[in-house]
Amino acid sequence: MKKTILLFSIVLASFAASAQFAIKYTPIVFLRNMKYTVHAEYMIPNSPRISVALGFSQNLIPKSSGIDNYSGGTYFQQNLNNSNAGISLDPEVRIYTRKNMEGLYFGLYSSQRFSSSSLDEYTDYLMDPVDSTYYYANPTGGVQDLNTRVSIYGAQIGYQKFQGKDDRFIIDVYAGGGTKITSRKYTDGNSMLVGGYGNSTKSSIALRLNFSIGFLLSKGDESK
Repeated sequence: MKKTILLFSIVLASFAASAQFAIKYTPIVFLRNMKYTVHAEYMIPNSPRISVALGFSQNLIPKSSGIDNYSGGTYFQQNLNNSNAGISLDPEVRIYTRKNMEGLYFGLYSSQRFSSSSLDEYTDYLMDPVDSTYYYANPTGGVQDLNTRVSIYGAQIGYQKFQGKDDRFIIDVYAGGGTKITSRKYTDGNSMLVGGYGNSTKSSIALRLNFSIGFLLSKGDESK
């Protein structure tokens, strides 16, 4: 993870030295299973007000199987100690209508979220008569691993405004929608009594409505 953050920082620094460039932070992302999101936006020189951006996030928790915990005769529970919450990468392309990196814009966005989980097999799922809660019982020692990728593709509209001294501070508000594809790939499993889960892909609708705050590191040519 440290190497990934270092590489990300080097790339940002190289962009910042060449053209109009901003760093932004999105604080409210827990509903997307993220700890935070940091975006870097770069204005393509000599383009008709087109910018590209890349976001980086650490996920909060690893995605579980997302389906019933009963499969093929036994039960499965996620083992968080042997799972990895993973990371998310969010690329964007924006077209500003009147001025570089400021004002109304339209664009395309994506989010690629990766995580891995370890699922432990149990023979029973029982109710505690004392408090009526359910618990997994009699582990078999069987384990099945899961790699999850959530891919989102969509279109958005937003408004970005420079504020403060020398117009360096940024407020970015945006909304959009698209499609969400969740792909789950399971291993064959180790030492399991029975089958376990099979690979699956599920599609659904994705919506976004959020804001970011940031700082303009390099002003470039803002007059266009």
